[in-house]
Amino acid sequence: MKYLKLYVLIFLITSFSFNLRSQESIDNPIKIDSVRIAVIDMQKILNESVAYQGVVEQFENIRRKQRNKMTKLEDEIRDSENNLFKQKNLISKEKYAEKVQELTNRINEVKEQKNKDVKRFELSFEKATSKIQAALIDVLSKIANKQKLDLVMAKSQVLLVGNSIDLTNVAVEELNKVLPNVSLNLR
Repeated sequence: MKYLKLYVLIFLITSFSFNLRSQESIDNPIKIDSVRIAVIDMQKILNESVAYQGVVEQFENIRRKQRNKMTKLEDEIRDSENNLFKQKNLISKEKYAEKVQELTNRINEVKEQKNKDVKRFELSFEKATSKIQAALIDVLSKIANKQKLDLVMAKSQVLLVGNSIDLTNVAVEELNKVLPNVSLNLR
């Protein structure tokens, strides 16, 4: 019983001091100077960027040419396979096994080359996109300095936003002036 009174007393003292601190916070709120904020829609900027559209078009053209090249190689391999199958009973087992091994090696080479090309194309696309994003950061920095902004946020990170602080269209316009095109470097 003695300890219960002690716990109740400690609880009352703690509660009273917490209420005083809470009241203190309301009476003296922290003052923050006004912060100038803007938002941008990164996806919209990329989609409307002339440079990005050009990179996507280049990538699609390269991918289409590569797909056609691979289709042609696959057709050639399939024809070789059919021809080899027709020769199966006409040539020795050793010669047939040798030709099967050669064909298998050719198939593996084509697959390996295809994988290397895909990685090279993707890396090239990523580098071009990074170049566009770096130019966008420079553009946004200039816009922020010009408009004396303290913070520029991605629209995707904000729940609600008014049109008055959305810099997306201005950023697209400036980015298109600064970086009208980017080439895919496939080396």
